[in-house]
Amino acid sequence: MLGKNTPISELKGIGPKSLFLYQNLGLNTVGELLSHIPFRYQDTSEIIPIKEFKEKGEGTFLAEVEDVSTTYFRKKITTVKVKDDTGTLRLVYFNQAYLQKTLQKGQIYLFDAKYSVSKNGKSKNIYNPKYEKFKYDKEKQLHVGKIVGVYPETKGLTSAMLRRKISQLQKDIPQIFQDPLKTHIKEGNPELLFIFDALQKMHFPDNKTDITLARERLAFDEMLRVAIKIEREREEKKKEKARKIGLKSRVVNEFIKSLPYELTNDQNKAVEDILHDYNSSIPMTRLLNGDVGSGKTVVSAIAILNCIRNGFSSILLAPTTVLARQHFQTFKKLLKDFNVDIELCISSEKIISDADNKLIIGTHAILYEMDLPKDLNLVIIDEQHRFGVEQREYFRRKSKYSPHYLTMTATPIPRSLTEIFFGGLDVSEIKEKPKNRIEVKTYYTPTKKRFECFDWVKEKIVKSKGESQAFFIYPLIEETEKSTRKSVLNEFENLTEIFKGLKVKYLHGKLKEREKSKLLEEFREKKIDILVSTTVIEVGIDIPDATIMVVEDAERFGLAQLHQLRGRVGRSDKESYCFVIPSNSVTRESEAEKRLIYFSKHSSGFDVAQYDLQTRGPGEVYGTKQSGVPIFKAADIYDVALLKKARRFAKKLIKEDNDLEYILDNLFK
Repeated sequence: MLGKNTPISELKGIGPKSLFLYQNLGLNTVGELLSHIPFRYQDTSEIIPIKEFKEKGEGTFLAEVEDVSTTYFRKKITTVKVKDDTGTLRLVYFNQAYLQKTLQKGQIYLFDAKYSVSKNGKSKNIYNPKYEKFKYDKEKQLHVGKIVGVYPETKGLTSAMLRRKISQLQKDIPQIFQDPLKTHIKEGNPELLFIFDALQKMHFPDNKTDITLARERLAFDEMLRVAIKIEREREEKKKEKARKIGLKSRVVNEFIKSLPYELTNDQNKAVEDILHDYNSSIPMTRLLNGDVGSGKTVVSAIAILNCIRNGFSSILLAPTTVLARQHFQTFKKLLKDFNVDIELCISSEKIISDADNKLIIGTHAILYEMDLPKDLNLVIIDEQHRFGVEQREYFRRKSKYSPHYLTMTATPIPRSLTEIFFGGLDVSEIKEKPKNRIEVKTYYTPTKKRFECFDWVKEKIVKSKGESQAFFIYPLIEETEKSTRKSVLNEFENLTEIFKGLKVKYLHGKLKEREKSKLLEEFREKKIDILVSTTVIEVGIDIPDATIMVVEDAERFGLAQLHQLRGRVGRSDKESYCFVIPSNSVTRESEAEKRLIYFSKHSSGFDVAQYDLQTRGPGEVYGTKQSGVPIFKAADIYDVALLKKARRFAKKLIKEDNDLEYILDNLFK
């Protein structure tokens, strides 16, 4: 008897060679094969006569094979003559001589075809049309004459082959898939199909309504899996106890007045959210989702200062040593008039004093310190998605009280995605830029104008008498034999020659932390005119006088990453510029060029991230493994309404104490 966990090697016709192909698609069991659903459909159900086909130029027609012949001229050309009551056609197949035996004279076949018109428009031909023998029963047709699915494929394993194998299992689907939600669907969700019905209709639809209904159920399962995880996390958080952090309004107002600029409306709202959240015995879990240069650091400084004035300690975690050092310097300046004890904890300076009521800034090195302050009550995590769940949970296990959590990301995440991306967190968005910031002028610069761009950069730096500085960014540290990408080490030599007379240095991730910090400090002090680097400078590096960013081989980077890089300039009231230069391989009007042109015309990180998600998907934009964003087969990652419905359903399941593990094991995935 077949089950979900039956190895597909037990199915007829799957030997060692073809098993390898199925495994390439991640298909090892019968359940996985049936869960491998079409990503689109071809509708060849409307059958037209040959006469109408000739008028339309494409379509599905029923015809009798009159003659099959094969000639040899450079390649094997098989010509098939077919006819019906309304006319005849000549079909051409390349390198498919076996059709001489497959397509039998006098037999009726279904063909799905399209005319190919020659460049001069004088001749029309039909090349390699799909075909299937007519079975006189629509249900028995497998590839042509009905709506058929097009599946994710691998070399050597086509949709037609997958379709054939899945069709062998059609009658067994109800026994293979038990529905874990059967009772719940009958009771309160009659609009949803049972899982086995959904899979039947997904693979073998009679019409488009079948596909819609099937996708609704499978999408619900995928969202429910996410929703259960979110609601479980929220239930766990309710069990935790935190110490309230009250509002010290005098000191907060004093700090805000000390700033040389006004807070934006978004910053004020974020401050309000945070101060309200952590004045509670339920731990705050808030995400500060801000655009590059929107002022998240100042918001976190207010949260920290208020926490310390209440007699507690706070920790700020940064993803890199360089960024931790920068935060250390920034907070010392911001809080210099407020008598706050600030300590730095990184791998090379891993010292935490016994004192309480302080701010500790560091990397994950802090996680391995045994003696954290007993009065720790606020943990701020910068660049949230770079830290694993285990690291974030570490602090919860250190005390009977859970600290309050504020997580920050400078990789803007569209609102539609934050529900899934950080489902268990409350979200504050900062989209407005501080009033003193001038928008970075961004230019898409075709490869042929590369040296013109370099000349402009040189002139700008020379005329400014060293006041203007530039970043040059490359995808690789050094070139390999197989790669055609530009690299830091190779281009450093070229740029040193091009920018003779200017001070050019390079920076990359393989340098020791001390070397990186020293180079950045020299750049900050204007001892360097041009810094050639990889994306090691992508997150948070703050050099106010850097006003020019040049990114070469720009199509190699995601738009969200390019936006991060652009955010390294324009950090003061000086006019700043960003040039994105593609490699020679990027052709006119290609998708790569369109993406870079879009980027050059849009300054909002939220707009850029939305476009990046739509064109590349969350896995590529955020890195699926790191981000925890699920890969959906049926659901739309932007469907917040469906997620909300699934979360209501998940709450009910958890409240009724259902067997959630059984449900999770048997939901569609």
